[in-house]
Parts: sequence; C-alpha cells; structure tokens
Amino acid sequence: MPWGPLATLAKVALVAWILTYGLRRLFRCHVATAAAGVWLAALAYYGGLAPMLAVLLVAAAAMALGSLIVPKAWEGRAPLSVLAGLALISGIIGWLLPYQVHGHAVYLLALLLICVVRWRAMADILRPLPRAWSDVVGGAPRMALLAVMVVGVVSTCAWVPTIHYDDLAYHLGLPYQLDTLGYYRMDVGSRLWAVSAWAGDIVQGMAFVTAGADARGAVDALWLVLAVAGMWKLCEVLELNPGMRWLAVAIYASMPLTAGTLTGMQTEGPTAAVAVGAALLIAQTSVPDRRRLLTTALLFGLLLGLKVSNLMTIGPLGLWMLLRWWRDLPWRFAPVAAVCALAIAGSSYFYAYILTGNPTLPIFNGYFHSTYYAFANFHDDRWDTGLPWNILWKLVFDASDYAEASSGVAGFTLLALLGSLLVAITNRRARPLALVAALAFALPLTQIQYLRYAHPAMVLLVPAMLRGVPAGAGEWRYPRAAMVALVLLVLGNLAFVPNGDWQLRQGVLRQLTDKGATSVIDTYAPTRHLAEIIRRHYGDQARTLLVGDDYPFAAELAGNAFVVNWYDQQLAVQVDKARVDASGKTWLALFERTGVNLLILRDTDLTPALDAAIRQDRGVRVYKDGAFELWKLNPGIDGNAEPAPANAVIIGFDMASAPPHATLVHADVRLHCKVTDIPIVIGWNLAQAGGKSWTRYEWAKCLPTGMAEASLDVALPGRVTGFVVKAAPARPADLGLQLASAKASLRRDFAAERDLAKRFGNPVDMVKEWNHARLLARRAKR
Repeated sequence: MPWGPLATLAKVALVAWILTYGLRRLFRCHVATAAAGVWLAALAYYGGLAPMLAVLLVAAAAMALGSLIVPKAWEGRAPLSVLAGLALISGIIGWLLPYQVHGHAVYLLALLLICVVRWRAMADILRPLPRAWSDVVGGAPRMALLAVMVVGVVSTCAWVPTIHYDDLAYHLGLPYQLDTLGYYRMDVGSRLWAVSAWAGDIVQGMAFVTAGADARGAVDALWLVLAVAGMWKLCEVLELNPGMRWLAVAIYASMPLTAGTLTGMQTEGPTAAVAVGAALLIAQTSVPDRRRLLTTALLFGLLLGLKVSNLMTIGPLGLWMLLRWWRDLPWRFAPVAAVCALAIAGSSYFYAYILTGNPTLPIFNGYFHSTYYAFANFHDDRWDTGLPWNILWKLVFDASDYAEASSGVAGFTLLALLGSLLVAITNRRARPLALVAALAFALPLTQIQYLRYAHPAMVLLVPAMLRGVPAGAGEWRYPRAAMVALVLLVLGNLAFVPNGDWQLRQGVLRQLTDKGATSVIDTYAPTRHLAEIIRRHYGDQARTLLVGDDYPFAAELAGNAFVVNWYDQQLAVQVDKARVDASGKTWLALFERTGVNLLILRDTDLTPALDAAIRQDRGVRVYKDGAFELWKLNPGIDGNAEPAPANAVIIGFDMASAPPHATLVHADVRLHCKVTDIPIVIGWNLAQAGGKSWTRYEWAKCLPTGMAEASLDVALPGRVTGFVVKAAPARPADLGLQLASAKASLRRDFAAERDLAKRFGNPVDMVKEWNHARLLARRAKR
C-alpha cells in the first residue's frame, strides 16, 4: 500500500470535507451538492479556469447538437445528447483536419453559434436538472455524498499537468498542430501513430484551441462525469435502489485504473463513457425507432473513432442490440444509420489508407504492407502473458504483470463481486448486460493481456454485478450489512488508487499542491520547458532534433521536431549508423537531411561522435535545464555589401549551398545608422527555382545605440536561387546606413516534405483558383 501518496489524498479529502460543510451551511444545500461544488472549484483552480470554461462550452455545443437527435422523452437525455453531439462534432472535424480552417476564433464562434441557435433545446435539457439532482441526492444522501467524494478524490488526477509519455510523444501533436498551424499535418514519417484513430484527440484539440491552453484535465473530467451519469441511469433501468446506484458510481470511480484515465489522453476514459451510453440506450428501449437507431449508430461510430480495438466492445453491444430490437428494428433506415456510423468513425481510417496504404497503421501492417512500418503486425509482446485458469485472481493480486503500474492497480471489484455477477446472469433483467459486459471485458484480454484495455468494460460490469447483490433490489433481510461490505470495497479500492498511475505513486499530487504545476513539469517533463523556449524564442521555422531514444517528446512542437526512436522509422536507422561513426559525418548528414537548427539532448547523450558533429556545424549550447541541454546549430553564411544607390544598402548572399528542396530561410541583418525619427525600409527579396519570387517589406527604427536590426523567418516551397536584402530611408535622407553584420541560414524543410496533409490542398487556395478560372472563362466569352 502506497502510504505516502495515500496520506496526501487523505489530506486533500479532509480539506474538501471541511470546505464542503462550510459551503453547505452557507448555501443550505445537500452535503453532496456542496461537495460537488468544492471539487469543481478545485479542478478550475488547479486545471485552469480557461480550459474548464472551454470544455463546458464544447459540452454545451455538443448537447445542443445532440438534442437534434435525442428527444425530450428519453431517460438520460443530458448525457446522451452530449455524447451524440461529441460524435457529430468529432466526426465533422475529423474530415476537416488536413485543411487550414481550424483556429481559436473559428472554434469559439462555431461553438457559440450552435449554443445560440439551439438555446431553447439546451434550456429544455438543463432546466429540470437541478430538481432531478436534488431528488436523486435526497433519495440516498449518505451514499450520494460517498460517491461525490470518491469522484472528487480521483479527480485530483486531472489537476496534474500533462506529463505522460504517450501524450508528450504523440497525443499532444494534434491539439498543438491545430492551434499552431490551423490544420493537422498527418506526418506519419515523424510520428508513426499520426493517422491512427483520433476522435479522442479531436475532443482534446477542440478544448485546447478554444481555451488557448492544454485542457487535458478538464476533458478527462468531462468523460468521467458522462460515464458515471450514464452508469447511474443504467442502474435505474436495472431497478437498483438509489443507494446502490450511488454505490455503483463510487465503486467504479474508486478503482485505481479509473483514476489512471484522468492522468493522460488515452482512450479508455472516453470509451467507458460512450460504451455505457450505448448500453443505456439498448437497455431502456424495447421498441426502437429511427432516432434510437441513429443515436446508437453515432455512439458505435464514436467508439470506433476512438480506437480500432473498440470493435471488441461494439461487437457484444451490437449483438445485444440486434437480439433485443430484432422484431421492431426499422430495417429500411438501418443502411442510413450504418453510413452515419462510418462517417463518424471513418476519417482516420480513410486518410490513413489513402496516405499510407494501411487504414490502421501500424496495426495489421503484415497484411497491408505500408512502407511507413516494417511488414509485420504491430504487437506489444510485453503483455503476452497468457490466460491462466486463475486469471481474475492474478489480475487483482499480480496486477503489475498486466499493466504499467504497481500491485493493486485492478482494485478488488473483480473478485469481490464475481459471485454477484454469476447471480446476475440468472436474473432475466440483468442477464443481457451481464453477458455483454463480461464479453467486453474478456475479448481484449484474449488478444493482449493488458488490463487497461479491458478496464472500460467495468463501467458495464459494476451495474450488472450490483444487480446480483440481493440488497440491490430489496430482496435481502439485512441490506445494511451488504451496504457496509460494499462501502468497505470502495475504501479498499481507494487505498490503492495511487498505484493506478506512476504520477500519484511518485508524489506528483503533493508536489503540485506544494510547489505548483511548473515544478511538476520541470521535474517530470523538462523537455516541455525546452519546447516552450523554442516556441517563444525561435519561432515556427525552428526545426529540432531530440537526440535520445527514451525521450521522443516532440508532439507539442507541432511537427517541427524529429525523434530518433521507432516512432520515426527512417531516422532511427540513420541514427544507429551515426552513433558508430566517430568522425561525426553521419550526424552532420542527418542534420543536413532534416534541416534542424536546434538539438535537445541529455548530457549523457553527448558522445564523441555527436560532439564532433556539433563542433563541425559550429553549434553552441544556449540553454541547460538539469540534465537536458538545448544546442543551436549552423549560424549560417555571411552576407556581403553590394553596390547600392546613395543612402541605401544592398546585401547579397551566396546561394551555392542552398538546399534543392523546400527551404527554411532565416536571416539577421544589423545596420549602422544615425538616430532619427525617419524609419528604414527593409526589403527582403528571394528568387526561387522556376522564376518565382518572394518579397516582403518592413520598417525598422534606428535604436539609441546607433544600430537598426531586422530578422526574417520564412518557409518557401522550393529551392532558393537568389537572396538580396535592400535597406533605405522611408523618405530621402542621409541616415549613414552601413552594413554591420548579416547572416542567413537556408535549411531543408524536412517537415514540409513529410506534411502529408498538403496532398489535399488548401480549400482557400482551391476557391481562389476556381474563381480565377471562372473569371478567365467569362472574359474569354466576351
């Protein structure tokens, strides 16, 4: 048992308890209501107010859209509307990812417009919620308080900044690219998983772009709220009493892996929320209509859009739907529903197939043979432990063999309520859900014995299990004893919550509350601090190479950084060669090939070969953060003064070494001048292959030091054949302009070459070309 982190959680819970009772006395509300307010305020404080407001806006817009499909009479209309709306929004954005139409203003206006247009429908959904909440809390106030406190305790995982390996290496890529570039590069060459199922990252991206900051914690909390809300309604369909419904929420939330879903951007949290929504729809519907079939199809599409392995959840749920609805299913509408499901799920699979030849890259590549990965099916054989007869026992007591976590990560629910599950299978009302949940839990384990992939099924298993507890349906003489036993189960699960993720076990929560988020990032993700420095000081045209295999954390540099582990199959091979070439020439060839001007490395990675390459490329260390260092490479070539008119300066650069590809141009010019109020016009003129040219003019002022400075950063789509800079006063005057220094760096734009989204073109440019052709045709007719 992790005593230190557990003590931290207990202290946080105690503070929340004290604040809860103070809030209750102030507002005279239910204790559970006051507790919910305290935990929401804590999430806003530690996770950020802007991200929380952005997530609320996304959820509100999703509810507004979903209400078009989910009518008033449905039970659980609020969570079902949000889920259906998220399916629609993520599906639409998924198809628009390669186009430069994304941005803060666009998202904010679109979300607000949806809310304004559908405000009446939103009001109809939200108006009865306070009364409904008061009623369900009043039905079992103690169990409601327990459930809210448990959800609040595990929500502390959402306070922590994003420091997970997979998030830094992959998941943050889509949100940062949408925010920085306005589109998604789909750069599979640099990030192997770039075109895998992306619905979860799209929701994260929407909140990120809307907030202008990382909103991971608030998004994870939204998925958990949707999961437990759907779970509560599912328990109601099973006719569990109010106390047992709240206990179901508490048991699921108290499981360590549930807490783990709040620490990163993995898909298990969203999968649980969507799966319980689909199960609720199927369970509460005996005679389906078109709307119910369409909503279920949207949720199935969202499940598949989250992860291809969710087919093992869709399968049991779909079979249950067919068996339950067979006689009354609107078969004529079924093809339309299927097409809608495919439209919601299909964007990542379509783009992946078009761009790489494998719709599930790198999975099943032994069949599809995409050149972006070895001709083999991707499989993590670390979790090929087999399925022994006592697998459930081992999942609980040897859980570290089945997850990247410590013992106790599974909690004790599987064993504690296994007998109740068997009883539930004998109950006619609970049998379908129990069998479906058991299948959804077992199927992923037959493919890979990795507990995290099976955990979303617990959101279905727990209600079925509790239906097998006689006290749940009022069928036992001693219901209080059963309640006490279940509360002890909750507490037992909570005791091992810190083992659900390394962040809690390492004491990240205590460091967060004591020293703040910056301290946590500096300790556990120092490359994030370096990435912030790069964005702030070196701009969008900087290209960075992360030298070590064990820190491929390039996602937040929006496709402008490269890694050397198996995420980048090409560079991994070249780096292996560079490490054994003592001359450093292979490293130099790698620098030239990728066009990098910055290196992130750990001091232990500075081998003689790498050191030789850095010295030959005139590299200098510009920043050090603990063991990590930031190096700047290749300051560029010097410019020369050329004959110029009076009072002007012309600077030319030798283009003999210019790369023959898409080019990144950086230049710095410093001029001697006389201090006056007359501005200096700086003209940047670049000639490109094929007779094209690029020109930009800007003003510079003569500083009190007697110097004027100007810089250029631009990415051009082809080779640069000529580069001239002209400087002259804005109006005739003798400013004594003289060249002090000029340097230009021209590097290969390797990121642009790997930008697969460019193959689809820019819709704005397409419209311009169409309009230009239309005007030419009209003139020709005249």
